Amino acid sequence: MTPLEITVIDVMRSMNVEITPDLSWSVGAAVRERWRMTHDDELPKKRLRSKTSGGGSHCFAVYPLEWDKIVREIVNSFTTQKQKQGELFI
Repeated sequence: MTPLEITVIDVMRSMNVEITPDLSWSVGAAVRERWRMTHDDELPKKRLRSKTSGGGSHCFAVYPLEWDKIVREIVNSFTTQKQKQGELFI
């Protein structure tokens, strides 16, 4: 079954990007701002999901599946910038 919603973490995993707190927060903020700019200053919906590193749960911003391409572009912009600075993300 294909999900109807995605998170930044979902997309980063599918891209095989090393998920670090700094990168996921930076990308997440950029994606949220892009959403806000294109949706009359409205924030994205949030869903309670399991944490990625351990037990418990956390509210994650969720985006429609159609936003996969936009999230990928933003992830790539951050990882490309880090590669230029000498940090390699897998």
